[in-house]
Amino acid sequence: MKKLSLVLLAMLAFSFVGCEEWLNIDDPTPEPEPDPDPEVEVVITLEETSITLHSGETYQINAECEYPITYSSENEYNASVSEDGLVTANFVGSTTITLEAESDTQTIEVTVEPVSDLYPEPEIEIGESKEAIIERFGEPGAETDEAIGYQGYSDNATMLMVMFDENDLVELYAVILDLSFEEDLETFLSERYLFVQEEESVKMYINALTVEEATKIVGSQVAEEEGFLMAFYMGNDNGGGDEKTTINMKALVKALGK
Repeated sequence: MKKLSLVLLAMLAFSFVGCEEWLNIDDPTPEPEPDPDPEVEVVITLEETSITLHSGETYQINAECEYPITYSSENEYNASVSEDGLVTANFVGSTTITLEAESDTQTIEVTVEPVSDLYPEPEIEIGESKEAIIERFGEPGAETDEAIGYQGYSDNATMLMVMFDENDLVELYAVILDLSFEEDLETFLSERYLFVQEEESVKMYINALTVEEATKIVGSQVAEEEGFLMAFYMGNDNGGGDEKTTINMKALVKALGK
């Protein structure tokens, strides 16, 4: 009997070992995924590195990568980009769109070009001295106590007028055009600046996406009775554009010989 018990125990042990081996062979639990190889290079493939658009146009970036790509614009005033890589041209200028995926970064240069080149915008800073303006533009063709004027500023602009404060520092400046350029002026300014409001015959624009960020206010005015069109530029803290300033500017334009 003792001998029989030993034989049965041996058979049971053999059966258990066989079962265990069978379970190990057919174990349905999947093998864990291997960790990503740190030596594998992450690469964003781009079809373009620079694009040129006009204000209001869009462009879909063509980029591929095995990892998700994030998009950002250095300056959204000029051009913005969606999370899917759709670029929207906002205002004339240039910016850089950055694409990032894991360890790789790529960039696309976006240039927003104007449709209208009605006149060259004067390179003048609010607060510049009268002396600096004359040094840059030359002796004015006309002058009053408050302003100086340069007739024949460009092919389309009949005059550039610069107004000064009591310290002979630039307070604002204006480009004078013929009334026939009214629609052209609206296109010209809308491509470059954000429209914010219109009061009577004056349209106001800013050089940023919010009033708080703006450093410059640009306005356009139709002076029908006086027979001219005016685009004026001032600092955001100037407080100009009111009726008094408008009347003063009209008078100065006339005094300067428009």
